[in-house]
Amino acid sequence: MPSYLLVDGHNVMHAWPELARHMRSAGKRHLARTELLQRLRHLQDMSGMQVVVVFDGTTARVTEEREPEGLQIIFADAGHTADDLIEKLVARYAGERSMQVASADGLVRETITAFGAGWISPDMLKSLCDDAERDMRGRIGKLATRRRMLAWLGLGGAGLALPACASRPEPVFLKPAALKAAAHYAEERRTSSLLIRQHGKIIHENHGKGGARAQPHRIFSGTKGFWGLAAMAAVEDGVIKLDEPVADTVKEWREDKRRSRVTLHQLLNFTGGLERGLTIHEDGLEDRNQMALKRPMAATPGKRFIYGPSQLQVFHEVLKRRLSGGRRGESPTRYLERRVLRPLGLGPQRYLPDAAGNPLLAAGFIMTAGQWAKLGTCLLRDGAPVLKHESLQPLLAGSDANTAYSFGFWNNRAADRLHPREIDIEDQLELDWDRQSWGRVCIGRDAPPDLIACIGSGYQRLYVIPSQDLVIVRLGSNARFRDGDFLRLLLND
Repeated sequence: MPSYLLVDGHNVMHAWPELARHMRSAGKRHLARTELLQRLRHLQDMSGMQVVVVFDGTTARVTEEREPEGLQIIFADAGHTADDLIEKLVARYAGERSMQVASADGLVRETITAFGAGWISPDMLKSLCDDAERDMRGRIGKLATRRRMLAWLGLGGAGLALPACASRPEPVFLKPAALKAAAHYAEERRTSSLLIRQHGKIIHENHGKGGARAQPHRIFSGTKGFWGLAAMAAVEDGVIKLDEPVADTVKEWREDKRRSRVTLHQLLNFTGGLERGLTIHEDGLEDRNQMALKRPMAATPGKRFIYGPSQLQVFHEVLKRRLSGGRRGESPTRYLERRVLRPLGLGPQRYLPDAAGNPLLAAGFIMTAGQWAKLGTCLLRDGAPVLKHESLQPLLAGSDANTAYSFGFWNNRAADRLHPREIDIEDQLELDWDRQSWGRVCIGRDAPPDLIACIGSGYQRLYVIPSQDLVIVRLGSNARFRDGDFLRLLLND
């Protein structure tokens, strides 16, 4: 079943400046509608979402237009607004289908999120359309030899516009035999919980060998991804900027030549140069933030990937100082709960605070498979309901020192490059940082390059594959669970 995007047509046209100009002239309003629908066709064709555009109407009843394999356009009746109709559609279908709504109306946002639908603003929708059109331009050359794509190249000066009747990509479904083989592989390797959800539906769930649906499990470094979301939420809220030096807030670093160059972005990518600081993981500490601030510099900022808790704890100290001076005066933990956990439908977590109240950002959370999967759904929805679409991109961008890691998330983009190196990431992290090699590293060379993963010690895994609308959670014990082998079995076509 496809994902659905409901668009409040008039609302968006008034919000986009290039369309709002047409809306001010009665003789040009049709141009705004034409351009909006064309851009939404591109988005639908490139994303696979079913786009439903709802307009205010003037007739006595609801009317509908359906383009062959294209947009669904609905006009409300004269007694109701497009908002009313959108809320009714969400109330009826959001429980059984993945739905998002594009609208600038705050009341609509509150209503549709209460029913379980995602929300995006008109600006976020515009970014989605921009991305779809960039993807379209980039794929023209690659797909020129395909018969279906030859039609794209014969559209004259436009060259890029898809015909309205162009087919959407067929949804991908896991094969039962592959699902069974992957589940058997996991079961043999001390897996206590395996949850697989595709197209919004759980297609496999098993809790064997001491596991249970309601049994929480330590996700170890899977905790980092939640703080990564909190970091980008703080960027959206104007609390921090990624490119700002840490020394702007931590005055103790200003006189140190190398520390004064470290940025928040580098801390979150583990390229700030600080020594790993593994003792920061320990219990019973007085102040792990101060321990992190005093760790020696092991490398030039931006040059090496050094995985450990010290850099995240420095980030926590920056966030702590910034938030304490804000209007709410809240702690980073409370900020995480308000901006990330509650929108995901999660409650407070195990924070492992020290005597000064500082949580351990590198680990600590305990979750069921279903709870961790909510983070996966957020990634499938381009960050909604926590982040704007454009805010998700830095989380997945990687760095020059390690293109496969950012903000607590591992990516598989190297699988689409020449000679990818499929490695056991946990084994690599066990080496001293100066012996680690991250060039051309991928999670699984046969897995899609858009794969995203959260990786916790002992092979705790959250995998997300947007191109297949797929979320996978594996919880269990350390039993040589190989990412590449498991994914090959599961995705075998």
